[in-house]
Amino acid sequence: MKIAVAGFQHETNSFVAGHADFDAFQAPGGWPRFSRGNAVLDTLPDSAAPMSGALRVARAHGCRIEPLLWCIALPSGPVDDSAFERIAGDIESGFAKLVAAGALDGLYLDLHGAMVTSRHPDAEGELLRRLRQIAPDPFPIVCSLDPHANVSRAMVDHATLLDAYRTYPHVDMAETGGRAMEQLVAMIASGARPQKLFRPIPFLVPLDTQCTLTDPMRSLADLRHDLARTEGVDSISQCFGFPLADISDTGPSLILYGENRDGLAQAADRLESAWLESEHAFGRALPTAKDAIADALARLETDPTGPVVIADTQDNPGGGGTGDTAGMLRALLEANASGAVLVHIAQPDAARAAHEAGTGQSLDISLGGQLTPEYGAPVSGPFRVGALGDGRFVGVGPMYHGNQIDLGPVALLEKNGVLVIVASRKMQASEPALLHHLGLDPARLPILVVKSSVHFRGAYQDMADAVIPALAPGPVTARLDTLGYRHAIRRVAGAATENEHA
Repeated sequence: MKIAVAGFQHETNSFVAGHADFDAFQAPGGWPRFSRGNAVLDTLPDSAAPMSGALRVARAHGCRIEPLLWCIALPSGPVDDSAFERIAGDIESGFAKLVAAGALDGLYLDLHGAMVTSRHPDAEGELLRRLRQIAPDPFPIVCSLDPHANVSRAMVDHATLLDAYRTYPHVDMAETGGRAMEQLVAMIASGARPQKLFRPIPFLVPLDTQCTLTDPMRSLADLRHDLARTEGVDSISQCFGFPLADISDTGPSLILYGENRDGLAQAADRLESAWLESEHAFGRALPTAKDAIADALARLETDPTGPVVIADTQDNPGGGGTGDTAGMLRALLEANASGAVLVHIAQPDAARAAHEAGTGQSLDISLGGQLTPEYGAPVSGPFRVGALGDGRFVGVGPMYHGNQIDLGPVALLEKNGVLVIVASRKMQASEPALLHHLGLDPARLPILVVKSSVHFRGAYQDMADAVIPALAPGPVTARLDTLGYRHAIRRVAGAATENEHA
């Protein structure tokens, strides 16, 4: 059994400046490097990426693996058309050669599902369309997806099966890749192809309320699990959508596969009804940075063990944030939150200056606000250098576990008792190994502030005394009703009129 594999991931925020060019896919913070051919087999197996699980399952079944390429870029503005064409073209040409040579049995793709280019708003749908032209049905093409995928009809039509991670924070990426590969192998062995049912959900959901560890999404995840046991239903994925991609397909969706069309429809009806009933619960309001820090300090007065974890959700690099806004740092200093640690501000000149000065020295520099001054001015120094590191470590948290991470030179700085990590590259702050790298134990901190929306919960929720998502100025907008959508056609959760639910 010969199976080709490829990966091409990006999550596009239409409302931030900048773009992802080809270089952005070469060495993304926290993720494996761009790999071609057999390098995929050397780079990916020990990572947390879906491809890792897919490769393990394929090998367990004795499959011959034909690796094309694998790459990912950190979330940002749209992908350059030239970068998309270069990478997609490499996947197409490699796949076409294998198909022409004969004896290729299937294709596994490790995709995200929310990639946008100026020419192709539905980039994954376009990639799948091209690959399907090379290998028409019934040739099996199976894809794993991020649940933030904005699934299109084209994606469903051109793929044999789409299977999304079940969790947010994404702690089951490799498991999902393995599950997708199991389904591909079964299709090849049996020759059978499942029936499909695609059901879009008519509203947009903010990132913070998509977390599967809290309601309403936790209950929806439990219901999905129960319905997936229905006779004749083989697979149910519910994608939450990435609401910061301004395209017509933006929003949640349900994708079901199985042998029994009636069973698929009944399961979809039940799950869709539960989503509609939960709509208003997705509209949770978040506190300001000032209020969140005041809450944390009040909690510590009665229970000083901590940590209280505060999420700087609107500067989440995992949603397209720059990782350099200073609003949360300013709020910590104004509240005299001594002992609090902010992870992390991406500012290479600050990291370099700290290394040149050395541990214990004072730096008269400003932090933050370099890339996005519209979200607040920098915080002026001086800062004392507390610790230094080369920024190279292996992920230990559930999301980045096993990944070789390189953030470039990093430093721990202090001002008036407030600590802040600076790094040369951005990365979502959901990996404890960065704190360990600089001699910090997150479980022993009073307040830990992370530039993240939800993924941080995978590493920190169990140890936290409390978790408080909060609003400091930043580009990863939590209030979807403030965005000037031009192409998204679904309402923001909670914006339904009374008669829509009558």
